[in-house]
Amino acid sequence: MPRTRRTPSRTAAKTATAALALAGVTLSLACGGTASAASLSTWEKVAHCESTDDWTIISSNHQYYGGLQFLLSTWDAFGGRQYATYPNRATKQQQILIAEKVLRHQGPQAWGSCGRQAGLTDDGIDPYPTTNIPPAPVGIVQLTAADFNGDGKADLVGVEAATGKLWLYPGNGNGTLGERVLIGSGWGAMSGLTAADYTGDGKPDLLAVDSTAGNLYVYPGAGTAAGMGTLGDRVQIGTGWGGMRDLTAMDVDKDGKPDLLTVDSAGALWAYPGAGSLKGTNTLGDRVQIGSGWGGMAELASPGDLNGDGKADLVAVDTAGGLWKYPGTGSLNGMNTLGDRNQIGTGWTTMRQLVGADFNGDGKGDLDAVQAPAGSTGTFYFYPGNGGGGFADRAAIGTGW
Repeated sequence: MPRTRRTPSRTAAKTATAALALAGVTLSLACGGTASAASLSTWEKVAHCESTDDWTIISSNHQYYGGLQFLLSTWDAFGGRQYATYPNRATKQQQILIAEKVLRHQGPQAWGSCGRQAGLTDDGIDPYPTTNIPPAPVGIVQLTAADFNGDGKADLVGVEAATGKLWLYPGNGNGTLGERVLIGSGWGAMSGLTAADYTGDGKPDLLAVDSTAGNLYVYPGAGTAAGMGTLGDRVQIGTGWGGMRDLTAMDVDKDGKPDLLTVDSAGALWAYPGAGSLKGTNTLGDRVQIGSGWGGMAELASPGDLNGDGKADLVAVDTAGGLWKYPGTGSLNGMNTLGDRNQIGTGWTTMRQLVGADFNGDGKGDLDAVQAPAGSTGTFYFYPGNGGGGFADRAAIGTGW
């Protein structure tokens, strides 16, 4: 069970065993054509070149993960988080299944010289034929939270991995959820979902990235749970977002307009200030770098105010399973936008789909998360904020997540 604690700690996570710093996987869905499937033995040759057959490795700079050396942005964009937060925690088969998707979109050049050496274009054989059908995507992914139905209580929105359907789970105001409502379909290709009022009309909107083209869209909220009419027609507000991950809504400068936080493939943390209105590609202002070395951090979420100072805070999980709080300063001030981090939990290696909001209406930031083995559904937990910068004892609020 993941634990939370109050005692602050400034000890950084230990650096994992160094991997070979080879090509890795870079995300550019528009490049280079397609390729057919590769056999299991071919993928094993790629892994031998990339990681010397270590499917659990992390590169020394926390940039490349697993036997096939994925970037986290690539892993997320091609659906890897349905299996595990980090590629090195997924099984060998699961890593290869995601690599097959990358291969179809990018071709063998995604693995540079290792792809060529392994003959990645030569065999065209399904690594897992129909006699050994791999498991279908499972669970609810891309979770985000906001008051979508206008009742003053935080709701959840997420994508059903197996079907691509978008569901709204209305909040009951006590940390639990009501019966879900179908509000969209065809969302299997969307990633990075996050929610806040980016249009300035007082109704939360949904932001998402089209993983195929890398475009960023806003789906204006109607302010009511109206089935397929809960969200309006999408508007493109950005391009080149394919390499960004862990999109998180957070008002970092306390101007009442939600900003957008995200991590790039180099591990830099960026804040895109919100304009407070829908202005196409000017809906977000010029980005400001507010952190570096975030290549090993994942599951970013902003529960709101965790420590009672009236400023929104940020949480994230490191590769060792530590849960960290980054206190907001209330000012967009470059690398000083966030204060010194404190470790507030351990044992979070099996937790995924972290999402934050005030789910029980007590004015304290809370956290929801799914606990599940790689590639399996699991139990959904509610972690109520204790007002002191951490969380009280968790409560199970759902199964099959």
